[in-house]
Amino acid sequence: MDKKHFSQFLGFIKGSLILKNVFYAATILVALLLFVLFMLQFYTHHGEAETVPNLCGLKLEDAAKLLDNRGMQYQVIDSVYKPDKAPGMVMEQSPIGGSKIKSYRSIYITINAKMPPGVALPDVRDLSLRHAQSLLESMGIKVMGVEYVPSEYSDLVRDIKYNGQTLTPGQKIPAGSGVILVVGRTSTDEDGNQLMPDVQSLSLEQATRLINSHMLSIGATNFDVEPTNEQDKANYIVYKQSPAANDSVPSGKAITLWLTKEKGKVATEEVSTPAPAPAKTTPAVAPKKEEKKKKKEDIEKFF
Repeated sequence: MDKKHFSQFLGFIKGSLILKNVFYAATILVALLLFVLFMLQFYTHHGEAETVPNLCGLKLEDAAKLLDNRGMQYQVIDSVYKPDKAPGMVMEQSPIGGSKIKSYRSIYITINAKMPPGVALPDVRDLSLRHAQSLLESMGIKVMGVEYVPSEYSDLVRDIKYNGQTLTPGQKIPAGSGVILVVGRTSTDEDGNQLMPDVQSLSLEQATRLINSHMLSIGATNFDVEPTNEQDKANYIVYKQSPAANDSVPSGKAITLWLTKEKGKVATEEVSTPAPAPAKTTPAVAPKKEEKKKKKEDIEKFF
């Protein structure tokens, strides 16, 4: 196209109203598009990113200060309960530490709860002792002992106690709590004695399991030094028991335990325990045993 024809084309465009409107509309559209793109970059901080700090293990207050110094926000969305972790400690975060995010984006945090979650008690009444123990322990409830009461049926759970109070099904107690099961015993069980197991050197939890498995219960627990908390209590072992190991005791009898952190105490008690044994055999008892034996022989000879 030569210069003459090009001049004629421009003159045609300038003289055409429709083409002028199309030109103006296209110009406005392009300008609007450029404005939108600019505002998107401004609003989304395109190309800008912050590194997420690792918050796990920090207390919530410390994590909040750290994020505030970096211009970041956070939200606590959940909590879990870990007895070996400090209350209020950050347990999980999203995004994880080291991730790149926009400065305006929130970090979602899960913290350690101050109190254990409540567990609704199942109905264990009329269940067998073994079944009730398994069910409760599967729900995070510890069976700390068994209390026997006269009943028409043997070894069936009658009630469940927590801190000395009888509970009803559906009531909530803190997870990890210890309860006492009230178990029935028929009158015929009174004649059946149990052989007392040796629980020395065992932890309180281990001793409780072993004693309960012999149809006996835990009575008083005496610590030489009072434990500071439940976690500290797990470090103690039994160094003395009453009745002594291998004694014949009636079913349901409450066993008294003495506990310590010192393993040397266990050895001392094992050596000193047999000392009083000779006192059990007195001249007054021996003739009775001999007399009974003689009567038995006389009866056998008679028949």
